[in-house]
This record gives sequence, structure tokens and C-alpha cells, in this order.
Amino acid sequence: MTNKALVVGATGIVGSALVRLLRDAGWDVHGLARNAGLLPAGVGAVAADLHDATATAAALAGLAPTH
Repeated sequence: MTNKALVVGATGIVGSALVRLLRDAGWDVHGLARNAGLLPAGVGAVAADLHDATATAAALAGLAPTH
């Protein structure tokens, strides 16, 4: 089973470093960001603004956690 991670704020300083670390370790990484177009290649894009709970829930509906 491949580990999955959802990184909130994936285009920020800490989030982008975490995305690279997890991706390089073989994880299936999804990044949540307001501008998902800024995510690096190989990262699943989840475009959402956490201020909008309904839209965020809809954006996350297709992801299943592993932990």
C-alpha cells in the first residue's frame, strides 16, 4: 500500500518543502492550495480556500485517507 499525504498550504515555504520530501520518499502526495497551478509535477492538485468549508469539502471528497 502506498502512503498518501495531503499537505495543506502546499505552495508555502514549509508546505512546499514537505511536498518535495514526501514525494521523494515515494508517497502519493496531494497538495491543497488556493492556486493549485503552482504545485510541482507529480503532486495531486486540490484547489480550495479553507475559508469556504463547503467548497473545501467538495474538493476533498475524492481523497481517501490511509491513516
